[in-house]
Amino acid sequence: MNYNNEINLKFFSEDLIKGYGGAIEDRGRGIDAVLPEELAEELSVPEYLSLQFDAEGDGEWTIHYGSPLLDKMVTAARERIPVTRSVLHFDYLKTAGFERLVQELFYFGNAVGKVGEIASTFNEYILLYCSYLAQSDEQKEGLLTFVYNRNTLVEVSSMAEHLAEISINSTDKTSPVDLSGKEIEIIEQLVQHSAQGVLSAELKDFESSMNRRYRRDVKNLNEYYTALRQEMEKNLQRSGLSERLIADRQEKIGLIPAELAAKTDDLFNKYSIRIRLKLSGAVLIRSPIVKVFFHVSVGRKKKTITLFYNPTLKSLEPLKCRKCGKDTYKPFFGKQMNILCSQCI
Repeated sequence: MNYNNEINLKFFSEDLIKGYGGAIEDRGRGIDAVLPEELAEELSVPEYLSLQFDAEGDGEWTIHYGSPLLDKMVTAARERIPVTRSVLHFDYLKTAGFERLVQELFYFGNAVGKVGEIASTFNEYILLYCSYLAQSDEQKEGLLTFVYNRNTLVEVSSMAEHLAEISINSTDKTSPVDLSGKEIEIIEQLVQHSAQGVLSAELKDFESSMNRRYRRDVKNLNEYYTALRQEMEKNLQRSGLSERLIADRQEKIGLIPAELAAKTDDLFNKYSIRIRLKLSGAVLIRSPIVKVFFHVSVGRKKKTITLFYNPTLKSLEPLKCRKCGKDTYKPFFGKQMNILCSQCI
């Protein structure tokens, strides 16, 4: 899952500022912003400023991963989660060619089907900004973006890459709206699942660095205790040692494995990575879509399923396995014509 970092940071910044009651003017790869006094003081910036999102930029207020200003903005978002309502507008909405698109994207393992009726309507999507903090001997911070179809709960996070190209009207809110406790619980579970794969890629270099340090320190520790044991055993061969002194040194030699194991455990804890994931902002997106009613049959059994054409992605969204919840373009149908992925059949 790849994201355009500049676009993600731009939308996060816009939502944070608008969530606090500020105003922004889009300048393409940057924005001019008027901040409320409260937010300006918290970020230690002027109430009016121009923000850039290019890591190579030379502007006074440049936001990129690792920048002090982004750290302050994430902290502000943690204290007050901004929620924005947005409505997407499209000059053109696809009305034909869905049969070919279905054939290109989907593989129906045990069924045949055909496109039936289509209907243009609206659907809501939930875009979430999540900040993470990975702590070990060092720490790493970052921002993740996830998007879910509110109706089907299918993940369509790649929508975030294309939002800069689309006409958007926003209505600002400062608290969650229209989300039930059950829905929030489900979304939290989805984010936890989605974040596993994304964080694995995001933290690959960080994890490799901690592993190298751990192996280095364990090697040095083993070499130290090996040398210590050898030195103590050599000293036992000296003449004139009393039986009591010999017994004491033998006891200390016998304790070396336990002490080495304890020190190794300390190193393991030192270089283990602990990750905290926290919601930092959200957008409820209302978008035009096309519902494609697809008639499938397995033997004599028949069923009509609904496919969502997402105009932001210019593609059909995957289906969701009813058993494990995995998104799939290769659905199978169970005995009750329930949708299953290839791993759950």
